[in-house]
Amino acid sequence: MKRRLLAALLVPTAIGAQEVVLREPGPERVASIVRGAAAAPHVLRAGDGDLVLRRDTVIDTNLLVIGRRTYLGAHVRGDVVVIGGDLFLRPGVNVDGRAVAIGGAVYPTMLGHVDGEVRSFRDDGYAIAATPGRIELTYAGRRPDAPPLLQGAGVQGLLLPSYDRVDGLSLPVGALVTLGQRVVEIQPTITYRSRLGTIDPGVVVRIAPERAVRFEADAGRSTRTNDAWIYSDLVNSAAALALGSDTRNYFRATGGTARLIGHVESPTLVLEPFVGGRYEEVRPIAAVGNVFSFSGRTSVEHMARPNSLVEPGIITSALAGASLEYDADPVRGRLRGEVERGLRAPAGTSTFTQLTLDGRIEFPTFGQQRLRFDAHAVTTSGDAVPMARWAWLGRGGTLPLLELLEQGGDELLFVESRYEIPISAIVIPKVGSPTLFVRHLMGAAGVGSLPSLEQEIGAGVGLSVLRFDVTVDAAGDRDTRVGVGLSIAR
Repeated sequence: MKRRLLAALLVPTAIGAQEVVLREPGPERVASIVRGAAAAPHVLRAGDGDLVLRRDTVIDTNLLVIGRRTYLGAHVRGDVVVIGGDLFLRPGVNVDGRAVAIGGAVYPTMLGHVDGEVRSFRDDGYAIAATPGRIELTYAGRRPDAPPLLQGAGVQGLLLPSYDRVDGLSLPVGALVTLGQRVVEIQPTITYRSRLGTIDPGVVVRIAPERAVRFEADAGRSTRTNDAWIYSDLVNSAAALALGSDTRNYFRATGGTARLIGHVESPTLVLEPFVGGRYEEVRPIAAVGNVFSFSGRTSVEHMARPNSLVEPGIITSALAGASLEYDADPVRGRLRGEVERGLRAPAGTSTFTQLTLDGRIEFPTFGQQRLRFDAHAVTTSGDAVPMARWAWLGRGGTLPLLELLEQGGDELLFVESRYEIPISAIVIPKVGSPTLFVRHLMGAAGVGSLPSLEQEIGAGVGLSVLRFDVTVDAAGDRDTRVGVGLSIAR
């Protein structure tokens, strides 16, 4: 049995003119990524010096880098996996798959596009032994040295800032207290919010964060939204500052959430079921156009757009759900579902049960062409659901022909299908290759039930992080819209 297992570990994977041998593959969470990157068509870059791939470079397969710090501005039509080095994403980068660093970290840019997940496995290292025609990888395990008891969170205590029309600049700083070999992590933070002139305290607690069953909890005072699924914090901040387009409604909350999370994985699937609870005291927050932006600062359709007036009071609830990631190249997908059962609600509202689903699936069709589906759904039961549990649709990231967050309620459905056609024969210096796309969008949001679905059809071209498109109403009731947007996945 031991001899057969050793033989399986020594099966070589051909990469160009070299072989990569996983003598000791290590945990499946990293070994499966290496195997997956090498099993599909790929390009290998191994060595000692820094690897720099500029904007005018196009790689039509996976990119596997071994032992080199990588500066990436190129268009990669697959996964990027760096083993034994950091991955720096530069402005203009376009990665159709994942960006992963094993034994290093991924440093993102807000002026780039990574279609899949971005993951850093800093402490999962491989010892690299290279001979002519052969590279051997031996899992080196996690660093044996104990982490410091106290250190700065993020980068020297600075966490990622954000910018929106109600808080202005939110600048979080924090520390990280680690007990044992990462058995317990406590991260206290304070966040300065420039428009409110206040400092919000908070704390995150993680117990056994690297085990098959872990506990995560957060508590504090914050500005909350139900619309973070539309764009990431980074993209929404850039759109608010540059265009005056804040794709979220907000409310203030004091409280916390706790979850007990399981972790199960195979070479193609990662499943994380969870149960937990939430307590929060909510109240509305105004937006009056006194936050700087380069466009639309005083417009009631942009930075001065009012938020929904959530009912003030306490909401307590029980949570259950799961997240699922599937990667059997060339098919990739993810799905997250959460059921929230309200146990207490503000005066004038009722308790509720709400299901939220968010997912994506993508796969190739002909050659380098790809088809992708994104969906987000909310359905709720209750006589008078608190507005702090409403979700919204309209404009950026959802339905372009609606006004910004025009439709909202406790019922929501949004589905986007997108067909992408890369034009690899054209390479624009410092930008890369354009991608043509056609898409169909449909969705609606309402209170108690869904209204008739809005359906829109669009086409355009993506260049680096920008997208130029035209969208028409399938029913012909709304004006056609020609626009420029961010070609960045939500």
